[in-house]
Amino acid sequence: MRSQRQQQAAPADKADRTVPIGPARARRQALHGLITDRGFVSVTDVAREIGISDMTVRRDLESLERDGLIQRSHGGAMPAAPAIIIPTEPSFAARRDLHRDAKARIAIKAAGLVRSGDVLGLDVGSTVAGLAAELASRAGIEIVTNSLQTVLAMPQPVLPEVFLLGGRLRPLEGSLCGSITRQQLAGHWMDRVFIGVAGVDENGLYDYSPEEAEVKAAFMQQATAVTVLCDSSKFGRRSFVRVCGFEAIGSIVTDAEPPAAICKIARAAGVEIIIAAPLD
Repeated sequence: MRSQRQQQAAPADKADRTVPIGPARARRQALHGLITDRGFVSVTDVAREIGISDMTVRRDLESLERDGLIQRSHGGAMPAAPAIIIPTEPSFAARRDLHRDAKARIAIKAAGLVRSGDVLGLDVGSTVAGLAAELASRAGIEIVTNSLQTVLAMPQPVLPEVFLLGGRLRPLEGSLCGSITRQQLAGHWMDRVFIGVAGVDENGLYDYSPEEAEVKAAFMQQATAVTVLCDSSKFGRRSFVRVCGFEAIGSIVTDAEPPAAICKIARAAGVEIIIAAPLD
């Protein structure tokens, strides 16, 4: 027979849903089901219904959030938001002015990772182009890129040595890709490569184009260190092609802490998450 406290914890529209007082693992599993059923629960309501302290409920919610199962909000929790699928590739021009402050912060922070004498790989994307602009006045470094937009973003005079890879032009992105690009990359060794992405979720990094993903993989293979540039709007987003898992990269530069589920998996893979400070 169920206890009186368990009966009180069952919502009206889910009469068979019970949340036991313990053990913790079973309680959290049942609490996750309760949140899924109701859409939102408050800390105080759950504590009263189950007969446990507010502090215990908060610890349970923290554990569920770390596992990526829920999303905490003021005073309670709701189900975790599903990954957003991006159906089509927007052009570089369409993306260039989105989240400009965040991208500028990321570019400045990423530029601080570059040392004199470095050979750098710069991938495609508006955030990577912003980094190129930050590096244009840096003598004593070399840049290898497959992006016309990256080159055009660098104000004159350009002090680094810049090597533009050949290949098939993708007009909307302003990038060069294909077998020629990959073959030329095989002849370059880089200290660090900076990669742009279309989305990041618990399963790794995504891009719009299979050809671009192949070039990213070639960049990463030829680099000692791999750094992903990603503004926080891309967390929880997924596009057509999975580029790699977190084990293939070393760091992510972003403007805000990623969701707990992504943080947990990325850090378990040894990825450093670098948060760019607000601009003055």
